[in-house]
Amino acid sequence: MSILFTGATGFLGSRVLRELLARGGDAPITVLGRGSGRALRTRTEAAVTWLDTPPLPAAAFERLRFLSGDITLPGLGLSAADRARATDGVTEIWHSAALLKLEGDPVPLYAANVLGTRHVLELADEAPDAHVLHVSTAYVAGRRLTGHVLESELSEEYGFQTSYEESKYTAERLVRAWAGRTGRRVTVLRPSLLATDRPVPGHLPGQPLDVLLRIVDDGMRARASHGHGLTRYLTAAGLRGEALRIRVPADPEGEGNVVPAEYAARAMVRAAARTAGWDGVRTVHVTHPHNTTARAAVRALHARYPGIAVHLVPEVDRPTPLEALVAQQAAGVLGFSAFHRTYDRTNLLAAVGDLPDPEPVDDAYLARACGAGQVAVPA
Repeated sequence: MSILFTGATGFLGSRVLRELLARGGDAPITVLGRGSGRALRTRTEAAVTWLDTPPLPAAAFERLRFLSGDITLPGLGLSAADRARATDGVTEIWHSAALLKLEGDPVPLYAANVLGTRHVLELADEAPDAHVLHVSTAYVAGRRLTGHVLESELSEEYGFQTSYEESKYTAERLVRAWAGRTGRRVTVLRPSLLATDRPVPGHLPGQPLDVLLRIVDDGMRARASHGHGLTRYLTAAGLRGEALRIRVPADPEGEGNVVPAEYAARAMVRAAARTAGWDGVRTVHVTHPHNTTARAAVRALHARYPGIAVHLVPEVDRPTPLEALVAQQAAGVLGFSAFHRTYDRTNLLAAVGDLPDPEPVDDAYLARACGAGQVAVPA
């Protein structure tokens, strides 16, 4: 018995790997990723170690093996000997590696998320006893605004907000077609928008929310560098009860589904262990039972930037340079809060057993996730 894992250094993948190690046992885990084996080991152990929880058994890292490969390359860039070693005795293949990019050129997304999945499935052909676990996203539902999204649904009827969503949808279609053709068991895991309220070290992968925070930070630095004295203004404005007003094009009544990454990893590993009672493709929505409102996200931003007042409006007329920057570069992130839909969790609840629901992703959680109290503006 052994496990093959892609994406072990990612924001979610590192947490899943830690959960797998925490379960104990002696089954080796082969981590496939870019760079030399030594460099891959260093990155993986750094990403897994800082998490602290769950506790790891003694010598847990001795189970890890490292294999240099690239999911975007035919054959994953592996030699015949490496492919044989990677698939020997494999009982689980975790495919967590993906490119998360919400704007810009869609070609790299297709190469990583679609062709990468195809290459992993081709390797899975050589491991006939392996249970394939494909990490997708709940946002394959695309632009669908309302209704209850079933775990069994996979449709392009509503279109997609981003090329990322479309690439993950296409990858799921590949997985389903492969399972149908081969008769193999596959679990598709669909987490929603992932977040953590723990500060992530700068050298490790950050959370999707960081994209929006970086845009606001960069915009304020640019404003300050042009002699506007932003820090002095914000300090004085806070004392006077005033604020720098930023209008953001978003639905004030919108919602998004945000799930703590630590819960998502734990639920996914539990789901992987429950293999009885199904054949073919099983899809699991790794989502929060309650959506997070766009207004809660705004209040979290206010906690991080007390001198800025963010207003959600349907349309921004005559935007300021900072408003234009936010609207242009954060469109993908903002789109995740535009929904009034919910997610079916039937397969999830059947798979995770007595695992408690995740903690509320409310104002306080989001404020911590946004780094409230940090100095976020330049002098």
